[in-house]
Amino acid sequence: MSDIKLLHGDSYELIKDIPDNSIDLIITDPPYEIGKGGMTGIFKYRNNKGHKYYDAIMDKKLDKGINLEILDEYVRVLKKINIYIWCNKDQIYDYLTYFTKNKKCNFEIIIWGKNDPTPFTCGHYLKDKEYCLFFWEKGAYLNGSFETMKTIYLSNKNKSDGKKYNHPTIKPLNIIENMVNNSSKIGGGGFGLFYGFRHNRWSL
Repeated sequence: MSDIKLLHGDSYELIKDIPDNSIDLIITDPPYEIGKGGMTGIFKYRNNKGHKYYDAIMDKKLDKGINLEILDEYVRVLKKINIYIWCNKDQIYDYLTYFTKNKKCNFEIIIWGKNDPTPFTCGHYLKDKEYCLFFWEKGAYLNGSFETMKTIYLSNKNKSDGKKYNHPTIKPLNIIENMVNNSSKIGGGGFGLFYGFRHNRWSL
């Protein structure tokens, strides 16, 4: 991956400048929908002002989750539907409905299990995992090894990178690397779109 281009701006607007059928792979970490299924940690109480992550998320209205209209834009720019979407459990139904029911895609669920979850239950199971849904249609590249094609990863939260980049849910680098290796022809001249919603940043 010799050529990397970073764009900073409104993700919903920037994608409109991407040509049709020009992207091989999308890996995206959109805002999670917060408020269902029992909130924990900094979201347990809606008046938890003063917490650095809570204030930033609420100020930018990122607790509402993704605007699903952008899914049409994802499909438009991809050569073949070939996309990884990080999400929480409250968003799984919407993504499955869009990609499997409406677009007839294959799907896989990848789980990042955390050995050190936030110790709040509030009458619910621990928030000790995050989901990544992978959708692909016939003809999309998918080829990995026994090690890279695993669907369950266990590790501690990535606290060091979280502090470095001031982000509450930095994903483990090895998971992202496996996704890229499994679903794109490295060095083949294609383009991948790594879409960081929370920071409104693109990487091409």
